[in-house]
Amino acid sequence: MKNTISSTNDPSLRVGVVGLGHWGPNHARHFSRLAQLTGICDSQAARLHKVRDLYPGSRCYQDFGEMLAECPLDAVVIATPTSSHEKLVTAALRAGKHVLCEKPLGLSSRLTRQLCAEARRNRRVLMVGHTFLFNPGIRYLRDTMANRKCGRIFYLHSKRTHYGLFRPDVSVVWDLASHDVAIFNFLLNTEPIEVSAVGHDWLRKGIQDLSFITLRYPGNVMAHVHVSWLDPKKEREIMVVGDKKMLVWQDMASPGPVFIYDRFVVKEPAVMREFGDFQLFPKEGDITIPKLNLEEPLLVQAREFLAAVRENRRPLSDGAFASRIVAVLEAIDQSMKARGKPIKLSRAGVR
Repeated sequence: MKNTISSTNDPSLRVGVVGLGHWGPNHARHFSRLAQLTGICDSQAARLHKVRDLYPGSRCYQDFGEMLAECPLDAVVIATPTSSHEKLVTAALRAGKHVLCEKPLGLSSRLTRQLCAEARRNRRVLMVGHTFLFNPGIRYLRDTMANRKCGRIFYLHSKRTHYGLFRPDVSVVWDLASHDVAIFNFLLNTEPIEVSAVGHDWLRKGIQDLSFITLRYPGNVMAHVHVSWLDPKKEREIMVVGDKKMLVWQDMASPGPVFIYDRFVVKEPAVMREFGDFQLFPKEGDITIPKLNLEEPLLVQAREFLAAVRENRRPLSDGAFASRIVAVLEAIDQSMKARGKPIKLSRAGVR
């Protein structure tokens, strides 16, 4: 998976954005700067009118099929509700367009694998907006872990909570935990082999508002995720615990998002105990806050998508990566229905 992201704009690439709700206007803003924003589409006329005056050179549509048929496009950005992704991505790929789709790619790993096959058949780039993979703090964590500065990784923990922004078609797991599963897979460069989870649906039956998730990764690495729409505080935190150092990323922290804790445990032979016993001594050093070059992740992601199209290569967070995230989310749902029963996974999905 290539990590170098081009910063070159490409005004020759013609891009359309469908979905002008939460994220769509931000995609339109970036692609109008980096490429040629040729078309914008939303089924709600009020949303379309609100955005159309910002981009007078873009054609406006309320029907996606009409935009695909009439608007000269090289690529489309799909920022619609998750339940519509599979249908819209399929239509775009069959129309010969490169696709950047908001996460998650779909609601079924079987169908998302079909989308990947469709992209290969049509020789088109399929990328999914797992935006935190382009966050400079998260990338700093990955580089630090890859350089073995943390030593052996014991476990990871994430907390992603806020109050409100309830999705109408997916649970808090598919909305928020999809970020953390993608981050953990990215940091560890592998995928979980087992998951267990519990959750609850207080507000709407069958749509969980809260979930506690445990993932087991190869190498005896554990990870835990806490996601909630019903928390009084908005928090975005990732913690990495190794046997040499500990890392914490907090999205809204000051003076910087990453904290490096020089903390580790030393084993020493026990005194007045049986042979082979050890005593554990916690050691504590400095806390370092590295200076990072902060840049809006959505902008970096847009550059990566355009570079992948231009260079005819797989992007970071391609369809295959995203499809495996969907398989994990399916397993989490299965475990929640079984009141926390562990569910094993293979690379192809639930076993």
